[in-house]
Amino acid sequence: MKTRSILAAAILAASAFASGAVAASHARDTFIKEQDQNGDGVVSKDEFAATRQIQFARTDTDKNGALSHDEYVGDYKARLDKSLSTSTLTPEKKDEEHMRQMRQAEVRFGVLDSDKSGAITAAEFAYSGWRMFTTHDSNNDGVVSAADPVKEETN
Repeated sequence: MKTRSILAAAILAASAFASGAVAASHARDTFIKEQDQNGDGVVSKDEFAATRQIQFARTDTDKNGALSHDEYVGDYKARLDKSLSTSTLTPEKKDEEHMRQMRQAEVRFGVLDSDKSGAITAAEFAYSGWRMFTTHDSNNDGVVSAADPVKEETN
């Protein structure tokens, strides 16, 4: 039964990522909306792991098991461009947002490539997602849902 649940989550995640879903949001409610592939309002560990694997595979366009700088940043740029194309921001604000977000994508690549190999491995990619999952699973019940109190940011 558990295997069928994982498979179902993987299939749902594949369809979501094919349409440009994003992963591992810093806001709990956005995280749930983006990662809840079966629509039950809860993101399980299995559901999240399946989603991350699918996103990694989709981004790894040369299928070598690692995300190059061009694959990672290029994938983000394509999703950002699509999002900004429907934005109501002024053209100037769109340009500013594009520049800011692309600088962040460069920084994220450097952080995710923790072994500084020039590529993000599947393990490095998975680890970054799990950090966000555990941040949102603030009641430590193994799932992310509205029952998880939002942790307050400290400066």
